[in-house]
Order: sequence, then C-alpha cells, then structure tokens
Amino acid sequence: MEVIYNHQEVNKKIEKGIALGNFDGVHMGHQKLIHHLLQKCQTKNLQPCVYTFMSHTMPVITNKGTLQYITNIDQKKKVFEDLGIELLVLDTFSKELMALSPEGFVEKILVQELNCKEVVVGFDYRFGYKAEGNPLLLKKLGEKYGFEVSIIDAVMMENEKISSTNIRQYLKNGDIEKVNLFLGRYFSLYSKVIHGDARGTKLGFPTANIFVDILQLIPKAGVYATLVKTGGEIYKGATAVGIKPTFEGKTPSIETFIMDFHGNLYDEYIEIYFVKRLRDEMKFDSPEDLVRQINKDIKEAKNHLQYNLNMLK
Repeated sequence: MEVIYNHQEVNKKIEKGIALGNFDGVHMGHQKLIHHLLQKCQTKNLQPCVYTFMSHTMPVITNKGTLQYITNIDQKKKVFEDLGIELLVLDTFSKELMALSPEGFVEKILVQELNCKEVVVGFDYRFGYKAEGNPLLLKKLGEKYGFEVSIIDAVMMENEKISSTNIRQYLKNGDIEKVNLFLGRYFSLYSKVIHGDARGTKLGFPTANIFVDILQLIPKAGVYATLVKTGGEIYKGATAVGIKPTFEGKTPSIETFIMDFHGNLYDEYIEIYFVKRLRDEMKFDSPEDLVRQINKDIKEAKNHLQYNLNMLK
C-alpha cells in the first residue's frame, strides 16, 4: 500500500475509488464501507483509495480542544493495508482545506487532485466548510462532476450502532470484550518499551512499560489478559493499566508481564492486544499481598489466553 501525506502528490492520471471519513478505530462499520469500495473498484477497474487526515477533524471544526484516538496512524495503516486498500492519503487538515466549501472540496480535491470516479461514505459523513456538506449533497455533486456516490448505513450489533463514539465509551468503562466485538479485532496498543521504576523486577515479575501518547485513548484502569507481539512472536501477558496505588503512584502507566519471555525489550516496539478484563485496579496493604494477587492474575490470564493465542496466529 502506498501512503501519501499531501493530496498534491497523488498521481492524477490514475482513476480512483475513494472512501472518505475519519476512520477512528477502523471498526466494523468502517470495514463494511471499505469492502463496498473494494467491490466497486474491482468492477470498474479503479484504484481503491482512502482519503483521510493525520488527525481527527472534529476538535478543529467544533473548537472543543483535543479528541483522544482509538487507533494511532501506524495501526490505521496496517488495518487499511490488510483490508486491501492500495493508496492511503493522509492529508493535513489545513486552514486552506477547512475554508473550502463543500463544492470546492469536491471540485478541487476529489476531482482535480484525486481523479475520483467512485466515492463511498458513511451515512453521517460531513465535509466542507464548517462541515456543511452531507451525503445527499455529495450525491448531487457527484452527478455534476461525474462520479458515483454510495452511502453506507449504520452497522448494528446487539441492537446497538457501531460507532467510534460508542467504542470510546466502552474503552473508558473497561468493557474490552464489547470494544473488540465492535472493532472486529482485538483492541491493541503499539508503542515503544521505556524504562519504568523496575519495581516489577524487584517483586519477581519484570514488566515491559510502554510509552503512551497523551492523545491515545486507553482502557479503564485495571488488569487485563493480553497477547503481546514482539520480534514476530506472540506471547501471553498480563497487563496493568493505572497509577500503581499500592506504591502511591500518580502518573498513569501501562506495564505488561510477558509470560515465558526472556530478553531485553528497551527501545523496541511491541504491540499489546487486550483480550479480557480481569479485575479493577486495587491498593494492597503490602508488596507481599500484591505478589499473591499477581500470581492469581497470571494464572487467570493463562486460562483465558490459550484459545485466543491460537486465533491471533
């Protein structure tokens, strides 16, 4: 998959089918949209492309500060490539783009720069200055400028709409199994291993601490059964999310005990797949009480992970 960071660098000679949206999480609703795009592109011999932005557009449009993301850019790239997208355009949501009217966006970006012949959007897609454009307007503009528009309805699961908003709320609540159901895969964090306080090693359970971007949405504090990918191998893990209240911690951290792993991971990138929430974060009366609970957590994690380990492989 080719990744381009400026719409002006796209090959204008190639006719494209384009999926539009923020795609935070690239959840089951987004995947339905992508699959529809791929079918259209195969039928019409178009290059399947996703046009989106490096950062979410809503905080800029609504002027309401930042919005934490479900999936970072690296993860989005991987999911899009796995789905079969050939071109990913990660544009910057600049003042010039923000100022374009809905028709200006269609004419200048979709038609002139991207050579678009097919567009697929979700039912709630918005575009143009102050998000004034909607899917029905896009259809009318498509008729004017010579491309077809498909509008994908909401995807329902367990009588609930799959949406990035709902997934964010489930993550904050610690309902990781519902998050995974809506994503169609395990929620994961991909980041660099950093130096921690080495307290896990002193307790007999060395852990891998990862750097967490302040804009990355993380699950509710607690202990999770996880799978850890490093060096092309997958290991079982038990991951603690929180502030380490037993040791009067103040800063949120994510640390993982990786079962049956021996080696140095500092400055290496690992991916942690969250499979099941085991318990809430707890404050223990002594380090010895904590060690006893860690042993229980590891045993419970092992019981949950064997089947899931095979599924991920």
